[in-house]
Amino acid sequence: MTVPSHSPLLLIPGPTPVSQPVLEALSRPTEGHSSLTTAMALRRIQEGLERAVGARPMAEPEGSLVFVLAGSGTMGLEAGIVNLVRPGEKLLVVNHGFFGDRFAAVGRAIGADVVEVSCPWGEQVAPADVARALRESGAQVMTVTHVDTATGVVAPFLEYAKIARELGVLMVLDAVAGAGGMPVGMDAAGIDVVITASQKALGMPPGLALLVVSDRALKVRRKLDGSGSYFLDWLNWEAPMRDPEGHYFATLPTNMVVAGAAALAGAEEEGWEPRFARHRRMARSVRRGLHALGLPVIGAEDILSTTVTAVHVPEGIDAVALRRGVAEEGVSIAGGIGPWSRTAIRIGHMGSAGLPELLQGMAALECALIRIGAPVQHGAGVAALLSSWEEELPA
Repeated sequence: MTVPSHSPLLLIPGPTPVSQPVLEALSRPTEGHSSLTTAMALRRIQEGLERAVGARPMAEPEGSLVFVLAGSGTMGLEAGIVNLVRPGEKLLVVNHGFFGDRFAAVGRAIGADVVEVSCPWGEQVAPADVARALRESGAQVMTVTHVDTATGVVAPFLEYAKIARELGVLMVLDAVAGAGGMPVGMDAAGIDVVITASQKALGMPPGLALLVVSDRALKVRRKLDGSGSYFLDWLNWEAPMRDPEGHYFATLPTNMVVAGAAALAGAEEEGWEPRFARHRRMARSVRRGLHALGLPVIGAEDILSTTVTAVHVPEGIDAVALRRGVAEEGVSIAGGIGPWSRTAIRIGHMGSAGLPELLQGMAALECALIRIGAPVQHGAGVAALLSSWEEELPA
């Protein structure tokens, strides 16, 4: 196998491009897991993530607790529910796509009695259906996918959270593809657990699963007899998350923690509201460019995320061949997943990406379409993207 001479530009729904300061932090000499350097970096991640998702700070009474663990977003999903749901107990999964299926599979693997309330891909589950399912099932824990990257659709999670509070149900939010690029408002909404991962809108390399757990959810865990997991048990991790210099449970990937702190520092220098606005601008501009190329975006505009866009390719064009053509231009885009694996492509626009990366990606997509004979006007997508970028965002 020939190793490519250079890395492609990543415009997939994760991993995403990382900035030079993050790469430099990643390459620093390895520190011990209980060193002052690691402790300070861990605290920077925790405090930055609190602000990113709008959590009650750890330092405040009844504040949330931020867990920084070695692992993927999927591990984060398991850690989010194995501490709250015992085998045989009901778990309601609000499912609007591939990663709702994933949450249901995780729930079944830990022995939960999973009840799903779902909708067709590309749509949202109606809040009324969620309320009805909670009442009928009696579930005390529900899971929600913030952004399903199979479709790019965002859930009306704030409406779900209101229902959960009214019914006294714990809500666990999979914000892997949204946190850092879209507001969450965890504390204001009363969300109990927010799960994310390092490699998407937060702009870190892959390797960290990140959970923000409310004091309410921690109290529920403390009342349970065990968690169903040793490594993922919040109580085993609580002391080292609060005081990493003084307590040990398992070794953290210290280089990743230092790199993650650098990524959060860059995000906070940009500012969370400006960062969210940049993601809205990226999403609008990419979709305008795709429209100019005759690629229909999946889902209604008012239910789409600002971090990823999915499109169906025109009839007669194989999505896999199109991705290969884009890769030949030095850009990596994602294919569809599940039933859309050969009929859709997905473009990630999150994290450290900006106008230069989006222009490069759109130009690569244009070239690939033209080479396979699609009726595309050269430069149309790039021009539409650039024109949209220069427009003011709605207030």
